[in-house]
Amino acid sequence: MKQLPSPLDFSALLEMLGGDKQVVASLLSKFVDELTTDLAASELAITDQDAEALRQIAHRIKGTSANLHALMLSAAARELEQACTEADASLMTIKQQVMSDQARAVQEAIESWGA
Repeated sequence: MKQLPSPLDFSALLEMLGGDKQVVASLLSKFVDELTTDLAASELAITDQDAEALRQIAHRIKGTSANLHALMLSAAARELEQACTEADASLMTIKQQVMSDQARAVQEAIESWGA
């Protein structure tokens, strides 16, 4: 069975941070906290149909996840950001769900990496 690519490139992240696992673990812990907060806020923005708030959340997740080598999450956030710019409510709902699913995959990968 072919293994799916990791939602986060831990080796690239380790290399970028000089191989210091403690620094990486600390950074990822902070990222998970921020991501959890952002996901809750994104669900609220969907409920309120607040495209601008959702666009700002997606933009933040896009940048942070790209910097941490979580490229599938970054791509999902970029698509959500675009849907918000177009103010397409049904597309925003779909893209927010895709981003949330990617975020959960990243969170699970981080938890199992630290184990």
